[in-house]
Amino acid sequence: SIIAEHGSHDIAFPLSPNLKLRSRLKQKVSERRSSPLLRRKDSPITTAKKRSLDMAGRTHTQRYSACNSAPGSGPSSPNNNSISNIPNENGVTVAVSNSMDVSLAQRLCGGELSQLSLYTSPSLPNITLGLPATATSASNVRLSLRGQHRPLGRTQSAPLPQQNAQALQQLVVQQQHQQFLEKHKQQFQQLHINKVEEERWGGGREGRGRVWPGGYVCVFVNNPPTGTLGTGSNVHVGNMRVFITMHVFVLMSLVIPAGLVYDSLMQKHQCMCGNTHTHPEHAGRIQSIWSRLQETGLRGQCECIRGRKATLEELQTVHSEAHVLLYGTNPLRQKLDCSVTPMLVRLPCGGVGVDSDTIWNEVHSSTAVRLAVGSVVELVFKVATGELKNGFAVVRPPGHHAEQSTPMGFCYFNSVAIAARLLQQRLNVRKILIVDWDVHHGNGTQQAFYDDPNVLYLSLHRYDDGNFFPGSGAPDEVGSGPGVGFNVNMAFTGGLEPPMGDAEYLAAFRSVVMPIANEFAPDVVLVSSGFDAVEGHPPPLGGYTLTSKCFGYLTRQLMALAEGRVVLALEGGHDLMAICDASEACVSALLGNQLDPLPQALLEQRPNQNAVCSIEKVIETHSKYWRSMQRGSPRLGLSVLEAQRGDSEEAETVSAMASLSVANKQSRSEEEPMEEEAPL
Repeated sequence: SIIAEHGSHDIAFPLSPNLKLRSRLKQKVSERRSSPLLRRKDSPITTAKKRSLDMAGRTHTQRYSACNSAPGSGPSSPNNNSISNIPNENGVTVAVSNSMDVSLAQRLCGGELSQLSLYTSPSLPNITLGLPATATSASNVRLSLRGQHRPLGRTQSAPLPQQNAQALQQLVVQQQHQQFLEKHKQQFQQLHINKVEEERWGGGREGRGRVWPGGYVCVFVNNPPTGTLGTGSNVHVGNMRVFITMHVFVLMSLVIPAGLVYDSLMQKHQCMCGNTHTHPEHAGRIQSIWSRLQETGLRGQCECIRGRKATLEELQTVHSEAHVLLYGTNPLRQKLDCSVTPMLVRLPCGGVGVDSDTIWNEVHSSTAVRLAVGSVVELVFKVATGELKNGFAVVRPPGHHAEQSTPMGFCYFNSVAIAARLLQQRLNVRKILIVDWDVHHGNGTQQAFYDDPNVLYLSLHRYDDGNFFPGSGAPDEVGSGPGVGFNVNMAFTGGLEPPMGDAEYLAAFRSVVMPIANEFAPDVVLVSSGFDAVEGHPPPLGGYTLTSKCFGYLTRQLMALAEGRVVLALEGGHDLMAICDASEACVSALLGNQLDPLPQALLEQRPNQNAVCSIEKVIETHSKYWRSMQRGSPRLGLSVLEAQRGDSEEAETVSAMASLSVANKQSRSEEEPMEEEAPL
């Protein structure tokens, strides 16, 4: 033999391989064996026998793998023949040859693989979606391979991502029924929320609603729409979130969510010096507020909407064209005349700005200011149209100081004023209330609506006889032309001896703000929500001593107006802890959460004399324009508890007088004889 013939050579050189011998052996083997892809010459042209798919059989598995492997490879090599690989969600690929694909497919459909043992990994999820169920009465049913089948939902050969079965099922349902939901969206819009609320308190009849835990109402549909509804499908329809289930009922959320808007691009508006300590209005303000809302879980209870950049046309509803081109765009500045080019000043820190306080960043400021305006407009429109219940806009830079052609006080474009003007132009909103509780007067907002009787501007601010920035906002600034009386300045005078606090602001709300607002009866309430009146701000930036809890209660009072359509837009406020606490309190109030109670000492505290004099002057000035101001405020100098007791006593007196009047009318009607009707 060949091996014996070369035996002595192998012994002489035990470590040297005989390449020639190995080549001849390989050639003889290849001549004797044909390609495994071809059928054997001695076998008839018949269908291969159906092999039982016994995955537990070790010998059979090795033999099956070996015959499907490439020549010269082991059993573990990948298959090299014409095989249909059937992947499933468990990561197991079943190899089926052309001769047995029908048999194996029938076994798969018939459920004979239900007892298939799978490899279980302790770190990866084992998803059994797609495998037949275990032995049941339905396992004997054979599904025919012929006939019409449902179209495939996926056309890619890539494996499905590893996720739980519930998420996969929800994804499939959403894809299959998207067209159906769009088709019937108009039908669900006909469901009026008032009718659903009536069934919430009534009910009992067939086809009516029933309250479920979590604020949902189960509305039974007697005549469901045609088509197949997927379990767990959901769609937003108007003000309601509709959940569709298998022809049984529709679940609708009665609670419209509160909205939040925020964009991190607004943080890029900062001085080129990079020192935030020398600039009170810096990027950390909105970043800290947003982090607080995340930490407290309030962000998760709200619906976060996407902000956008305001268009140039939207900016020009309040500001001049030159102002918009100067600060809203960079490339268009060269087209302007040199006389209107902004005069930027060099700041002590090394940066530039339009004045000593209002910084300007040539690269990022124009984008940030337009994004702040567009975000406020987007949130206001969603609340005005009923898509959201109310909202809070975490935006910067502020805007209530920006006038028609003048940026000042950290402000470039007046976000709240632009939103109000667009509500008038696009949605035809008749009456808009703007409440400005920033410690500084909103001179830009007052200028924009000074002669407009459809916008009531009501500002609470530190005035000090015009000696506090910006110097405007006197009580006798009441408007002009048809807008006389629709500009109310609750101007506090007296300095910081003592400073104004919660008791003074609650008294102003009780005596001036809420009576005039209720008489005005607005359709939408916008709030220039500056928090620089909160304790913690130095005298040049505020100096007042309000608590953050107080702003939550002020927000709750405003929610009684305009059917709760209230939008707060961040204005001033520079102490991070103060503005975070106040923002948290306001968002909690917007959500309807339980507010922290005010201290007993505050409830029993009376407003200081400077505040009483300031409130009396406003009442005297506006008694000519508002009926609620004509009778004055007899409980002006009382504490919160004393005013509440007085209100309850007055309500009891009015109720007693009303009942007495009704009793007198009934007695008179009983004494007077009824006239007899003439006979026909």
